[in-house]
Amino acid sequence: MKGFGDITAWGLGCLLIVASAAAQARPQIAIIIDDLGYGQRSGQRVLDLPGPVACAFIPDAPHSPIQARQAHAAGKEVMLHLPMEPHSGARAHPTTLTTHSTANDVQQMLHTAMRDIPHVVGVNNHQGSLLTEQTTHMRWLMDAMDAYPHLYFVDSMTTPRSVALRSARAALIPSTRRNVFLDHVRSRPAIEAEFDRLVRLAERHGTALAIGHPYSETLAVLEARLPELASRGIDLVPVGSLIQLRTAQRSDQTWRVSLRLGGEPKATMPFRTLRAAN
Repeated sequence: MKGFGDITAWGLGCLLIVASAAAQARPQIAIIIDDLGYGQRSGQRVLDLPGPVACAFIPDAPHSPIQARQAHAAGKEVMLHLPMEPHSGARAHPTTLTTHSTANDVQQMLHTAMRDIPHVVGVNNHQGSLLTEQTTHMRWLMDAMDAYPHLYFVDSMTTPRSVALRSARAALIPSTRRNVFLDHVRSRPAIEAEFDRLVRLAERHGTALAIGHPYSETLAVLEARLPELASRGIDLVPVGSLIQLRTAQRSDQTWRVSLRLGGEPKATMPFRTLRAAN
């Protein structure tokens, strides 16, 4: 696991407060499109979306390797959409991490996916309403991710009982959670309403993160609405940038509480620099 290195809590707090203040001028939104690697036409529409929309690829989908290279060339973050076991009743992905998976299974699946999909900078869960509730398995995943210092983690929040984000923070993995599912209801009016909610959350809290899928309805909304963000004073940013801002905000809050209590500030998590994947 990563530690503070030579950075003191005091110096770290100063750095993060400055970063937070500078980044808070405009609300920021990040968007992830999941389940990529199957459709060529839908995948191309995602790549053609304006701005740094993150592309999350299923590891064993037929077009994932080539589309990941195209996404990287287009300036979009490449993510690994890692299949995890859902609760019974949901149709699981054919190749998935389950509650029967061992620590070695988790490590091997991540290693294989990282080998097969180029330019991956982050991981989020595909399904996983059961597995993300398992503390041991989430610890194993974060242990496996620790071998790749440039990776961040996004909890897709497919269950309100997920411990994935807590596990990532405990392992000092740069991480955050999803706020909005754009297309839980697959209709254009519903997706428009969720996009509006995403904007309101960003305006209220400073940041918001949405997950969508390469549905024609979702892509039509994004094609129409993403160009409007700048005129509303909202920045569309990479997921990694949003995570760094949220980490700074959390540390800033802890810093301010510590000052009010008269103690020495303690950061909520050590800052681990996100490095670009080769």
